[in-house]
Amino acid sequence: MKQWRCTICGYIHTGETPPDVCPVCGADSSFFEEVTAGAEEGSASAAGLGKAERNSEAGTMRAEGVTPGVRPAGSGAGESLVKGGPKQALHKITYGLFIVSSRRGEEINAQCANTVFQITSEPATVAIGINKSNYTHDFIEASGVVGISILDRQGHNLARRFGYRSGRDGDKFAGIPYRTGMTGVPLPEGCLGFLEGKVRDKLDCGTHTLYLLDVVNGGLYSDEEPMTYGYFRASK
Repeated sequence: MKQWRCTICGYIHTGETPPDVCPVCGADSSFFEEVTAGAEEGSASAAGLGKAERNSEAGTMRAEGVTPGVRPAGSGAGESLVKGGPKQALHKITYGLFIVSSRRGEEINAQCANTVFQITSEPATVAIGINKSNYTHDFIEASGVVGISILDRQGHNLARRFGYRSGRDGDKFAGIPYRTGMTGVPLPEGCLGFLEGKVRDKLDCGTHTLYLLDVVNGGLYSDEEPMTYGYFRASK
């Protein structure tokens, strides 16, 4: 069985694919890397820059008479304290938290996702990023239809239900009330609103596919505050 390490917090997941969302820090599946033979020793950094790497960098800077984290005078960039690297910076970008669903014939599946954003309002189009290894990706490829359920701030249980395991391991909708949208996608109850879309175009982004969706249906159930990725991580 494969093992996957969260590069943000170091959590180790065992399974054929990484989890949709890390149960410890809330990072999505794109922040997981497969643990391979010999990787333990080479991975001094389970959560970004490793301590040894940072210490080595600091030692080099001290040897050159430079204070760690501060650019030398005259560098042209001013004095700025930089911590971590690109992955840590990306982790601070604000996201919402959504349940993305689709169908494949009579089968249905959904996952937790944070890469959902509006592109245009007239006509209404949104884009979503889905990991190719996720089961929901197979369903979107088969049907070309997508449901986006918007979580409110009480949506922790739904985020865990649809984000902590793969639909390959069992029916995520078992015991979960949902309605079927006009495109045939399942829309779990208990959310503040939803959108339904049809794939207009897609872009291969390596590990992920970016889908451009024409919004064909949608609405609100309540005026609650939406769940954000940061709020979920801080309050889970």
